[in-house]
Amino acid sequence: MGWSWVQLIPDAGYLNSVASYVHGTIQNWPSSTRAEAAAIYAALSVFPDDSTISIYTDFQAAIDGLNLCASSSYTNSRLYYKSTNFELWASIESSIRSKRLTVLPIKVKGHDGNYWNEFADSLANSAHYSDEASLLPVASYTSSHNVRLVYDTIVCESNPRRLFKLYFQSTFLKDLLSLRRFQFVYCLYNKDDYVVDWDLTWFTLNLSLAHDASFQASHATRHYTFKFKLFLDDLPLLEKLKITCSDLYIDLLTCRSCRDHMEDLMHLILCSKCRSVMHQILQSYQNHLFSKLREAGEVADMDPTPMLRKLSSLSCWTISSSNWSSYALIQGCLPTMFIDLFVDLSIPRQSAMKVVAAIHNNFIQKLRKRIWNPRTYDKSKWEDAMNITLKLKTTPQPSNSPATSYVPFSSLPPLTHLVTPCDSEVDWIKNSMTQGWDVNFYSGRVIHYYVSIVASTLVGTYQEGRSREI
Repeated sequence: MGWSWVQLIPDAGYLNSVASYVHGTIQNWPSSTRAEAAAIYAALSVFPDDSTISIYTDFQAAIDGLNLCASSSYTNSRLYYKSTNFELWASIESSIRSKRLTVLPIKVKGHDGNYWNEFADSLANSAHYSDEASLLPVASYTSSHNVRLVYDTIVCESNPRRLFKLYFQSTFLKDLLSLRRFQFVYCLYNKDDYVVDWDLTWFTLNLSLAHDASFQASHATRHYTFKFKLFLDDLPLLEKLKITCSDLYIDLLTCRSCRDHMEDLMHLILCSKCRSVMHQILQSYQNHLFSKLREAGEVADMDPTPMLRKLSSLSCWTISSSNWSSYALIQGCLPTMFIDLFVDLSIPRQSAMKVVAAIHNNFIQKLRKRIWNPRTYDKSKWEDAMNITLKLKTTPQPSNSPATSYVPFSSLPPLTHLVTPCDSEVDWIKNSMTQGWDVNFYSGRVIHYYVSIVASTLVGTYQEGRSREI
């Protein structure tokens, strides 16, 4: 990031008013606030003791930070570790106090034709390409106290609690994606139009009823159960039941609807008896997104046609056994482009997430009512004929039945080539610190809950030998 400051001489005339100027760069934790704070720190470092300095800036966060420095907030309160760039602000506060400086922050309008403000901005922008620009050394602005939090040689300048949460979030996400049932995600690495947005995915899974009036509260439990089991590939399909209830469901059993194929999650999507219904539901999903994009275009007074074309060209709308993006969409791993299209129409990201999450939950509701429930009814009639009661399904297997050793089961067909996770060696924590990459996690607690669901489901299923029907 580039920073700069310009020293002006009052009443010296327009052409003679520049006394000096400096520009440089600062590494890690990229943000506009950090660049402003770096410029302030660099300026205060060169001024003599007992100086009175008027700082003109168009950045309100910088003014707020200087006001906090005046009250010693960064060294005498818990605000220190809760603030971003706290090392930098603590050094600014220390410099003001030790040099007995009087700092007067003054707000100017940004991008309002102020020559000196635009001159300082241009200096900061050119810092990355200028031989005269210097790198602000980390040691100079992290020496205001004796204790520093360091991760892989990078000094932590964000809320430590947030950093620890970020670490556990990345750990839990890697654990989740290491399950074989999520191996299909790595088949999307060459799909430029379908990059999974995990932030959106978690938000959609954890969607509150306040954001979606499309189903009644009385049905919320069944809806959530189905949604999570679909996402975790843990629906009680026949291929699952053959493993968990091997004494009740023999290997020869096929789909109770079409009676032609083994029933796993892929077949549930592709079954000939529900293929037309699945296409109708997906088309409704697409039309719902079209409608919301048109509404967003009207509000922003923009033409949504380019966004509609992008949406209609996504590969996820075509269902086939080799199209992993359609599988990802149905299972609930939602693409970044869904949000980007709304953001391009000036819709705030958080608002766009609520819209997309509500639309996807409406899709899940239709999938459960029009495909899953009829399929469950067909299977239940066959189970009644075979005298497979709920008590039998929920009773532990006989002690003399063959032991079943658990092997992570995936309902997907075997991959045709070896897939290596493209981000398996990526240090997400370091990238977020040095380059400001958004890890796109919703909540560490939520992700831990999802992984716990997998663990508890597997432990309960393979210790007790039974899986309860939805």
